[in-house]
Amino acid sequence: MRLYETTFILSPQADEATFDRQIKAVSDVIHRYEGKVVRESRWGIRRLAYPIKRFTQGFYTRLIFEANPQVLKELERFYKIEEPYIRYLTVLFEGSLEERYGALDEGYAPAAAAVTAPAAVVEPAVEKPVEKKVEDIETKSNTKYDEEDI
Repeated sequence: MRLYETTFILSPQADEATFDRQIKAVSDVIHRYEGKVVRESRWGIRRLAYPIKRFTQGFYTRLIFEANPQVLKELERFYKIEEPYIRYLTVLFEGSLEERYGALDEGYAPAAAAVTAPAAVVEPAVEKPVEKKVEDIETKSNTKYDEEDI
């Protein structure tokens, strides 16, 4: 079995219970083909970059799952049939799950790491005065151009 990642956007015109049912329906399709969901991430309602099916917002969800390649065709068919799924993408998961998410499972918080990491010392830039020669300015303004140059 291979590791896949599917991200889908649900119609935002539903309540939390409806989102749960729709996410469970995707999980059921995966389980029907002897796959298992390894990780589920709900990103919530976010603004879309451009309108999709007249929606400007959508409920983003990502599932990482192990399954046989046959499940991909069934997932795509399922997304096309069901109306609340306004956009979806399923790809082969690159790398290992432990490398990408191992630290997060151990309670590692990225925001805390940014605070505790030593800050780089940045020295302020010293501005040098700009010197323009009067002669250069005068010669540029007195230059005549041919009609072909314009």
